[in-house]
Amino acid sequence: MDDSKPVNEMGGRATTPQRALEAAVAALVLVAACAVIVYVVWSRNRGFEITDEAYYLLLAIHPDATRLYISAQQWAMGPIWRVTGSLASFRMAGLVLLAGSAAVLGVGALAAAKGRAAPVALPWRGRVAVIGSAVVCALLYAITINVSPSYNLLASAGAYLSLGLVLLAGDKTSAAWRAGLFGVAGAALAVEFVCKPSSGVATFVLVAIAVMWLDRSGRSKALALATVAAGGLLGLAALLFSHTTPGEAAQAFGGGMELFRMVQTEPILTRLGRYALEFGGYTAAAMRSDVFLIVAVLVYLIRKSWVTIGLVIAALGHTLLATQYFEYGMTQYVEYMQRALVFLALMLAVAWQSMPARSRWLSAALAMLPYSVAMGTGNALFSQVIVSLAPWGVLMVLAAYARPAGTRDAVVPMALLAGFVALTSIQILVYKAKPPYSLSERMDRQSFPVAIGPLGRVKVDAGTRQFMLEIDAAVAKCRIAPGAPFLGLYNVPGLALALNAVPVATPWLNNVDQAEAVLASHEAIADKAVIAVRLNMDGSLPPLPAGLNGFPSNFQHCGDAVFPYGKQTIQIWSGLRQR
Repeated sequence: MDDSKPVNEMGGRATTPQRALEAAVAALVLVAACAVIVYVVWSRNRGFEITDEAYYLLLAIHPDATRLYISAQQWAMGPIWRVTGSLASFRMAGLVLLAGSAAVLGVGALAAAKGRAAPVALPWRGRVAVIGSAVVCALLYAITINVSPSYNLLASAGAYLSLGLVLLAGDKTSAAWRAGLFGVAGAALAVEFVCKPSSGVATFVLVAIAVMWLDRSGRSKALALATVAAGGLLGLAALLFSHTTPGEAAQAFGGGMELFRMVQTEPILTRLGRYALEFGGYTAAAMRSDVFLIVAVLVYLIRKSWVTIGLVIAALGHTLLATQYFEYGMTQYVEYMQRALVFLALMLAVAWQSMPARSRWLSAALAMLPYSVAMGTGNALFSQVIVSLAPWGVLMVLAAYARPAGTRDAVVPMALLAGFVALTSIQILVYKAKPPYSLSERMDRQSFPVAIGPLGRVKVDAGTRQFMLEIDAAVAKCRIAPGAPFLGLYNVPGLALALNAVPVATPWLNNVDQAEAVLASHEAIADKAVIAVRLNMDGSLPPLPAGLNGFPSNFQHCGDAVFPYGKQTIQIWSGLRQR
């Protein structure tokens, strides 16, 4: 697009100061995206935790050994591990999937924004900002856990890719191109569905609404939806039959649901009600915590002047400086999401009247997509939406450009966009200097290389290096063979990686009831297995399943290892028939 022409259908010409402002913001977004990508690449071989990421890795490494599950994520993750073969490469695959799918979403939104849906054609600087902002927000995932492919990461990538391709197809006139894009969008939905069934269904509904809005004729809409559905069914069949059979999958899912109900008892309707209550409570808290910025923008909307613009910029600076970037875990996730929600709402308030009427459906779809991915989570909704935020990055840029051309009118939306990208990228980059999820030391202290089973060389902190030395001593003492059957009691799947063992039926056992259920169908394996037992805080043994057949008399104590996060003491035992 010629930069001297208007950025939307409302007329006017972009002034030189306005173009300079937009270019500066685009440069900021590009720098932020590059910085975040560099950080994720730098951290690719750093840190080893023994809970969530270890669980995903075990599913990917041993997909055929997993016999009980409620998510068939290993069907999608197994092929990725076979291609990558090490922790660092596996994480890089996650980076490519997240950033690539977010970029496709951005390209699709740009295509929809200049097509029938919303006749807004962005200049080059706007297009750069859309892609960069999408990538920054997609990689916000890295503040919750490293970017190893997992059910959450693949569900997010599948949602981004499916909606992005559907939006892109709406801009194509070639029937073959449209069919191909719709079919691949369906396959992406299949990946999302097998990883997280509830979000796959929710995203399909959102994609179907997008298809209905994009296509003019009823016949075209029906054909598009049929093609998406066909692509989804073919993708699902390919994933299923490349790993198992329908009967075996149904049996594994049934057994997995029995284990799941032992730790998750919340009914679906109760959970949906909790989502609504949490959303309302967190939104009210967000309005209280960011009242200065909200009032400043409202004053600006009532009377637009350079004075009120200055007030907004001052409030924006206060908000960025007041953010507690070094908070940890749920506190950080909720505080960020509150601020992100305020930024998005204020941007839409500023831009809404200037947005073409037919573009507002696109805004709604982008705003809702993170919530479709979050559907079904047992966590707080605010903490789950944070891993799927690329659509908000896209929407912030599209809204920032949906205003009449004019330098003064451009300042506030550009300032809000710059503040949002700065807030998001800083959340990620500070993890170089603070402990990541389930690790006791900050990322820049994960600097000691050790060999960890199938993962290859991984840089860890001093405490984890000592932990691995203790594991190696236990392996040597009991002559634990690679591939030995493994039971982790409880919530220590990462010990299977450290011991280079293979979990029995499922990598993750949270309590004695789950262990009893697994051993009930694997009685012969008990005294052949390697057992990792996490001691209670007072050093006592937790409740043990009766299926261990007289433990500890028929087991050899191989040694203890202390994992530094939470100072968890874990005993290693080897069944006397293991050797």
